[in-house]
Amino acid sequence: MLFAVTIEDKPGMAATRRSVRVAHLDWLERHREMMVLAGPIMDADGNSIGSVRVVEAPDRAAVEALTQGDPFATAGCFARVAINPYRIVYKNGARAE
Repeated sequence: MLFAVTIEDKPGMAATRRSVRVAHLDWLERHREMMVLAGPIMDADGNSIGSVRVVEAPDRAAVEALTQGDPFATAGCFARVAINPYRIVYKNGARAE
């Protein structure tokens, strides 16, 4: 099952994000089989202020556990996390359903 994960950071977390970015990228690599896509949300100045992910998992609990293990989460970056079922309708220039 696919889930959209939208994460908003707490204000002022840019330095913390930078300090744990390598650990975060290693974490993404360890969980790459679950990641359909993942990347930062940027502000107008190009600074990361959160993340968007589409994750394949058996259930919401698995996505919650995965998200809690993200080094950005354990470093205290996250202000809000939303996890919702997701369906791909359009992908790579073509309808997907």
